[in-house]
Amino acid sequence: MPGQGTRTRCGVGQGPSGCGSMRFASREGFSLVEVIVALMVLSIGLLGMAAATGWVIRTAHYGELETARSTAFRSAVEVVRSQPFVTLESGSASFGDHTVSWTVGAPDSRSLSRPVEFVIVGPGRVSVTGGAMPAVSDQVADTFQYRLVRRD
Repeated sequence: MPGQGTRTRCGVGQGPSGCGSMRFASREGFSLVEVIVALMVLSIGLLGMAAATGWVIRTAHYGELETARSTAFRSAVEVVRSQPFVTLESGSASFGDHTVSWTVGAPDSRSLSRPVEFVIVGPGRVSVTGGAMPAVSDQVADTFQYRLVRRD
């Protein structure tokens, strides 16, 4: 038919720049080697994050234990400090899961201060040799020396 342009048919495998030009250099997608390497990198990263998460959880638990022990110690010191200096006596008290006992020593030569030894027993960390993470035990004992100064 006159006036109409001629049509050409494009076959399969011919490039977008026109019919008849073949583009075999075009590369789409990932190769199998690239996918395997990417999965290995991802899995190593995820394993590292999982190990770090366990370490963070253990460290937070140790922090909670140390905070409870410190709070028990400070509470016992306040109980001792609230007693009159002259009639200060040995004793013990429980603070949560911890039991604190204290032994009051004799006053110094001028009666200006008295030594007090505190023993805290309760949940805590047990030191481990070799640099490993410490274990947790229900009956860990710590001893602290405190000197009470006369306030009056």
